Order: sequence, then C-alpha cells, then structure tokens
Amino acid sequence: MEKNKDKWYTDLYWLSPYNWLEEVRKEFNLPKRVMIHEVTLREIDQNPNVALNKGEKIRIAEALDDLGVWSIEIAPAVSKEDEETTKELAGLGLKAKVIAFTSWNKENIDLCRKCDVEAVIVDYTGNPWQAKTFWGFSPEQHIDKAIEAMKYAKDHGLFVVALPWDNYKAPLDFLEKMYKRIAEEKVADHISISETFGFALPWTTIHLIKKVKSWIGEIPLQKHGHNDFGLATIDMIAAVCGGAEVPHTTLLASGERAGNASTEEVAVDIELLLGVNTGINLEKIYDVAMLFQDLTGIKIPPNKPIVGENLHTTMSGWVYWMKKKALQANEVIGMIPFKPELVGFPSGPEGKVVLGKGAGRSLVKECLEKIGVKVSDEELSKITEEVKKESIFRKRSIDDRLLKEIVKKISEK
Repeated sequence: MEKNKDKWYTDLYWLSPYNWLEEVRKEFNLPKRVMIHEVTLREIDQNPNVALNKGEKIRIAEALDDLGVWSIEIAPAVSKEDEETTKELAGLGLKAKVIAFTSWNKENIDLCRKCDVEAVIVDYTGNPWQAKTFWGFSPEQHIDKAIEAMKYAKDHGLFVVALPWDNYKAPLDFLEKMYKRIAEEKVADHISISETFGFALPWTTIHLIKKVKSWIGEIPLQKHGHNDFGLATIDMIAAVCGGAEVPHTTLLASGERAGNASTEEVAVDIELLLGVNTGINLEKIYDVAMLFQDLTGIKIPPNKPIVGENLHTTMSGWVYWMKKKALQANEVIGMIPFKPELVGFPSGPEGKVVLGKGAGRSLVKECLEKIGVKVSDEELSKITEEVKKESIFRKRSIDDRLLKEIVKKISEK
C-alpha cells in the first residue's frame, strides 16, 4: 500500500491509496496533461437571472487567466457589448487562448474574425434528428454543412475547435462518419464531444471517448457536458480517464439549466485523484470563486464541494475532539480531506468551528476561551446543555453574541 504514497499523501492532503491500485487504473487512458477550457463567459449568458457587463467579464477573464486555465470561451454574437468585450480580450495578451463561440454560419465566423481572436469553437448539432427536424438536412448534408463551416474558418487562419452538441443521442454510425470526416479533412485543430443534457453514466462516457479517440487519431479531444442529473463533474473525470485532454468547465457549475461541470471541482479532482497536471494554481481557486460570487450574485452553497464553507467547518463535538487529537499528532489531514490552504480557503489548518446541537464540552470550552470567558466545570456542563437547547429552538448555530447571553443566563441562576 506504500506504492505511489507521494501521490495520495502530502503535507496538504491524505487521500485513498486505493485510487492508485493497478486494478483500479488498468483501464484508464490518462493524457499526460489536461488543459482546462473555461466556458463561464459564454455559458453565463445562458444562466437564468444573470447578466454581466463588459467590465465584469474582463475581470473574470483576467482572474481565470491568473488561475491558469488553458483557454477561455466567449460568444461575441450575443450582443454588441459582447462583441466589444471579445475584441478587448483578444488584445489583452492573456496567456490563455481566447476562443470565440460561433455557429456554423459564415457570417458568424466573420464576426469572430472581426474581433481579432486567434481561435473559434464551431457549434452545431451533433444529432442528425435535430438537423433533419430543424433544417431539413439529410445526415450527409448535415456533415457537409459542418465541414464547410470549419474549413472556412481554417482557411482564414483560425485555430478551430469542432463542437457538435447532443452527440450522446446520435446513432453510433453517424458519429463515426462525422468524426472521421473531420479528422480526414483536417478542418479542426481540436474536436469535442458533448453530453448536452447530462444523462450519461461515467462508463458510457469512457466508452464513447475511447471510440472517438480511435476515429480522430492524434487530434486532441475536448469534452462538454451539463449537470442536469448531478453528473457533470464525474462526467469530466470519466472523459479524462478515457483519454480526453480538454474538459469544459464553469465557475461554481454555472451555465444553462443546471449548469456545467464545476471548474474548481474538476481541477482539484484531476490533480489530486487522477494525478494529472492541469496547470491550475489550486491555491487561487477560492479567491476566484468569491470574485465570481460577488460579480454574479450566484451564492456559493455552504455545502458546495471544494469551496463551500461547511467543508472546513466543524459543529460536532465528537468530530472536533478527534480533529484536535489529529492536530496534536501533527496530522490534521487524518481527519479532513485536505487542508483549507490547498485551495486558498481563509482559515487555519483546523478550519472553522461553530456551536450547535452537536456541541460537546470541549468544543464549548474552546469557544468560550476565544471570547475570553472562563467557567467552572459545573457551569461548562450547564452552558453546553443550554447551547444544545438554544440551537434546537433557533434551528441554527450559536454565534458569539448568543453564547455570551447563555453564559450570562447561567451565571445569574
């Protein structure tokens, strides 16, 4: 079990060694490097009840660039302001590649060219039922239309990403024809597969990723997906396990309907659980998430993986006692998944503590000491019981103000 110990045990985290067993990883086809394609600036325009202006999008893009994403997607056709935003982003000299989202219409591609971007991601349906229902195209006309659009972009010197969507409902023989044509005609630098409605099992994604990789050869494969069934993050992990190099993500899982795969979750999972470099500066994740929350009004749920406050907060007296023991043994990671500073969360290695119905005497004593209150053992027991009662009555945790009121109440009896 000591094999690969440096992969699952460090100063910042202590994870499961079973993730590294050969029996677990034998079917993996992991790329040497994963590149995060960040689609927040495009998907946020499809997120209900959010509308960002030019300055806010620029600020988020700069933060994403500092975070270390490989590329940033934006849709200039949404509005005149988004066209201006795209042009400004293209001129900022970001390390991340600015990729303009476009339909398969030449006029839309020309708009992207007008914005001086170096790359476009060509969006079109990857499902022949939709092509027939919406435009009356046969499968052959469908593929020809997509190839023509990408060739037009390629002939005008653009880096091209093929983005057929809703692939997971398309017949397999159609997918094979389409992907082989794209690869054979050399019209795309990267190719994507999309799980648009979030309903695929991770094993399904691994299977399809391996199929597409066999059809497109050495061309890097991107993966788009949504969170309708709560599977978006694992869908991206599965895609990487199958060999995809470029997962699509958004901050705080924002985006259309239930959103996309979470940038913060996907980056940490790939780095820590798969052991593949993403180029993401993990210690900057929390700050970027907070900036995004402030600019969009999309609140970070307290139980949100990676950046949620509850992840680094203890209310159970029994858990707190064990965490203190782990701290005294200089192994706090024996009682937490990772230290808060891994993602830049602003607390010490023990995280935060709050008082509630699960509080024990040691936790109450610690909180009393923090507000400068000393009590006898008998008073401590009474205060602990009162904390439990008040927490149940108020249906929430007990803050310092309420704790002081409880102390006063007990001392006056």
